[in-house]
Amino acid sequence: MKLSSIIAYRNQLESMSLTAIRGQAEHELSAINHVVASNESDIGFYKHRIEKRFSAVKDSFDQFDKVFSGLKSDLDLQIKKQEIAYYKESTRFYQDEMCWESNEYLLNRKLAIDEESNLILRTRLRSYTDWRVPGMIIRPSCETFIQELVPLDPLYIVDQHRDLMDPALSEFNDTYRARLRPYVINETDEHILAALPNNQFGLIFAYNYFNFRPIELITRYLTELYQKLRPGGVVIMTINDCDRAHSVQLVEQKFMCYTPGRAICQAAESAGFDILYQHTGLGDLSWLELQRPGQISSLRGGQTLAKIVARSK
Repeated sequence: MKLSSIIAYRNQLESMSLTAIRGQAEHELSAINHVVASNESDIGFYKHRIEKRFSAVKDSFDQFDKVFSGLKSDLDLQIKKQEIAYYKESTRFYQDEMCWESNEYLLNRKLAIDEESNLILRTRLRSYTDWRVPGMIIRPSCETFIQELVPLDPLYIVDQHRDLMDPALSEFNDTYRARLRPYVINETDEHILAALPNNQFGLIFAYNYFNFRPIELITRYLTELYQKLRPGGVVIMTINDCDRAHSVQLVEQKFMCYTPGRAICQAAESAGFDILYQHTGLGDLSWLELQRPGQISSLRGGQTLAKIVARSK
């Protein structure tokens, strides 16, 4: 059985819960038991019989919940056993194939996202933008999310090749483009983000980027991103959350890397982050919001104000 099928089964079970059913049943049965027990009459000795059956029902719920939990635990063990090969293949796939993808292909690669999640993501991005702190966007590509980040001052644009940044840069007029700070990074370097300042950024955003990185590389990035943020700063990153079946199917189709959300969250917490928010939408879109502990602050007292608009077509 494919891993995606096992995880689909696990996802289906996870969406089901005895809590509401049990709570309602026990509430109603408790009410019946109370009425019968408090009544002076005991026709047919039903008080004892009702109380006994009520206890048996609660016992049955306990036994069912124990078996149900055992099933989920056994599925988790199967997932952990099978995912070893998926991690290994994702690393090979990244090194042998993904690293050689053309810039044109990368610029045209899209995530299938639902409109509601798109709106939520943009709203949350705007809630973190503040002109008093610098921001960073990793691989803006041909998406329009960079428009939400223009209040950040300055805004750093980061990617592996200057050609990958040009579509985003060309969206703005010459005046604002001169204020942007493009940086080319190399993932083979010991410190990928070494050229960027530490303890500076209020918001770092990566869309459709870490979906295509193996877990060990994401772990390296998380350590460095933590260093780049100022206390209170936030990283928002889309991921291929392989704790859900759809994302594992993308791995099996040789499209994305195997990166369970639980593993990324564990790596993020090990790096020092707090997990602020996790979103799973329809289609391909899942993201994490990670915060470096502390209170964000700035010494800036004012900003030169000007309306920033995209270049007219």
